[in-house]
Amino acid sequence: MHKLRFTWDQKGEVLALGEPPDEVLAHYLSEEVGNDIRHCRRLLDIIRALRGGSHSSWETDGDCWTVRLTRTRAVIESEFEVPGRSRELLLEEFEQLVESWLR
Repeated sequence: MHKLRFTWDQKGEVLALGEPPDEVLAHYLSEEVGNDIRHCRRLLDIIRALRGGSHSSWETDGDCWTVRLTRTRAVIESEFEVPGRSRELLLEEFEQLVESWLR
């Protein structure tokens, strides 16, 4: 399981904190998803479509991070050339992570 801690800054923005290798997940959530409830729900819809078999893969480039999803895996990579700034996990784990972030 991934060890992330969710907190809020002085502006009321939610932040995720994590230690390597989970800092990639924390940065993705904080920097790319942020407080955008619609983004979380869209990710969950895409994940469920993949798991249901109606899609085979999905990819998006964001401001800082690229996310590639297949029916079984999620890969999050920095869009900047920083070695080691990627994380691969099971799609089910990514779904749980996004659900936790939404809550």
